[in-house]
Amino acid sequence: MAKTDSDRVSRRGYLKTAGAVGGAGLTGLAGCLGGGGSGTTINILTWEEYSQLKEEIESNLDVTVEFTKSTSSSKMFSSWQAGKDSQYDIAVPNNNYVPKMMDAGLVAPVPEDTVSNYSSLYGQFKQFADQQFTSGGSMYGVPIRFGWYGYSYNSDTVPDHEESYKALFEPEYTGKDLSGSLIMYDNHFKAMSAAALYLGYRDSFSGSKVTLSQSQIDDVKQTMIEQKDVLQGYIAADPSYIKSFKQGNFALGQSGRNEIVEMWTNGTDWPKMATPKEGSLAWFESAVVSKKSENKDTAWQVVNEFIAPKLGAKLAKAGFSPSCNPKTQQHLTSEQNDMYGAIKPSRLEAMIPFKAVENEDAWLSAWEEIKSA
Repeated sequence: MAKTDSDRVSRRGYLKTAGAVGGAGLTGLAGCLGGGGSGTTINILTWEEYSQLKEEIESNLDVTVEFTKSTSSSKMFSSWQAGKDSQYDIAVPNNNYVPKMMDAGLVAPVPEDTVSNYSSLYGQFKQFADQQFTSGGSMYGVPIRFGWYGYSYNSDTVPDHEESYKALFEPEYTGKDLSGSLIMYDNHFKAMSAAALYLGYRDSFSGSKVTLSQSQIDDVKQTMIEQKDVLQGYIAADPSYIKSFKQGNFALGQSGRNEIVEMWTNGTDWPKMATPKEGSLAWFESAVVSKKSENKDTAWQVVNEFIAPKLGAKLAKAGFSPSCNPKTQQHLTSEQNDMYGAIKPSRLEAMIPFKAVENEDAWLSAWEEIKSA
């Protein structure tokens, strides 16, 4: 799963050139929890865009918030596991890392009375939290913002069609022969998951882990080897994808929605993002509070600000990613809502949250055979 997470680093990288990081900046650790500044100091390990909320949070709460940038959820987890959970109050990893933090005994339960905005979240994310973040009757993570994967295509050359993974594996599915103009992610989890969903193995994604059997993995492998006859190739996410797409090197490819929103934001309006009917892989960032924090209640108040309607809207604009709280839509323009605000609940129902896989060694072995075939 680490590869999946690291792909999202580059997604955030373009925010620097897009002017996403505001004047609040990112700071290093204060050295200990509590004290300093106005009221209590809360140290936060998170993605760079969150620093844009600093001024508002400090205005709304009697608190000083200090942000330290991380570039991956795996690094957040490993640093906390190595003892830095005593230096940070809050971390905001991908959802699939919250259970790991829970199992390692690193995080404190959520006081839902303090995180009052939780009640306004999309029902789907409450359900995900119940499934992934709940143990012994307590919840340990709060969904903040999200994105999903499917495929995108050039609407100037590719006809509209029923959105299905068939478009990636059957070159004439859209009504135009796309042989040699199809792209897949160069990532074993994303690419193989798309093939598995194409093959109808949705039930394998329904539990706490992805549970493809060995025979299903073999089917995925064979399907992807056969796909190579019509595939233009494999590609890394975000900057490489966007550059190649703009240059016309492919017409349709597996993608994340953030890549397409970035293109729309920068004035490229011809890409269309498809959400396949078989289901879409989804990531959502989720805030946790350290079990060792001396300021847990204040930390949870800060988390509550992350999903407050106005601040959640500001975070959505900073990262081109919708908030898990639909009330943020009230603070976005119509155009902004179209890109990263208003999401139909029916679309959320088709989302499959990132999760660990059983027998990942078998996935990796199959992926090596696919790439070398």
